[in-house]
Amino acid sequence: MDWASIIVALIGALAGGGLIGLLTIREYKKGLKIENGAKEDSRWTILVGQLQDQVEKQNDRLEKKDARITELEDTNATLRHELDDTRTALVKATLLRCSKLSCPDRVPPLGYSELTTDELIAEKKRLNLE
Repeated sequence: MDWASIIVALIGALAGGGLIGLLTIREYKKGLKIENGAKEDSRWTILVGQLQDQVEKQNDRLEKKDARITELEDTNATLRHELDDTRTALVKATLLRCSKLSCPDRVPPLGYSELTTDELIAEKKRLNLE
């Protein structure tokens, strides 16, 4: 090969597609960068969608737990109210308890056994009259 054939080959390559390739290489690189950016954007979009789904699941769980806590607090308040009533009744019964063992009006009297219906009616009438 001599210099003339090398120069003719270079001119032919540049004249055919090489010159166009050299001129469009910048646009080709920009196109690849845009494609890569679009791919990254789609990955981020998928990731954001997954995170939103996880946040929604967590919010649903928290709402269920909040509802359960509210329900338990209401039950707790009801039970505390009932306990207060029971303790009040116990204190009243303790204060009104008859301390004389030989008292004939002691209710229930010493040696108390279950009364029949007639005896209960008679006892109520006797207590109401006094």
